[in-house]
Amino acid sequence: MGTLLYLIKSLFICFREVLYALIYYKNFKVYLCNHLTIGVKKLFLAKATLPHPVGIVIGMNVKVGMNCTIYQNVTIGTKDVKNYVGAAYPTIGNGVVIYANAIIFGNITIGDNAVIGAGAVVFNDVAANSIVVGNPARVIR
Repeated sequence: MGTLLYLIKSLFICFREVLYALIYYKNFKVYLCNHLTIGVKKLFLAKATLPHPVGIVIGMNVKVGMNCTIYQNVTIGTKDVKNYVGAAYPTIGNGVVIYANAIIFGNITIGDNAVIGAGAVVFNDVAANSIVVGNPARVIR
């Protein structure tokens, strides 16, 4: 009986998220082609823009600021794979742009209006109005 209830709950959540993707982003791919445990509605309320919504992974406790732009294949999550529910997640500031294939992990803060370059691997805090690139990420401005 417990397995059946879990299945029903999972199907309801899936249906709800697909519906949110259609309502908010006018595109069901936003949910089906990404792993947004943060929730589609939460991203929409933060006015996040997803220009190419494919392969984006955003953890459940990530804090996303207003008006962020997140490109394809970006991963934002925790370093703690064993206790991911209670783990520390990144905080993304307002107006941040995260380009394709960037990875942001751990208990870090990305400042307002920062730019994360394509393919950057960010494990440390990024100051506001900075541009970071590379692996590991380094500030270039």
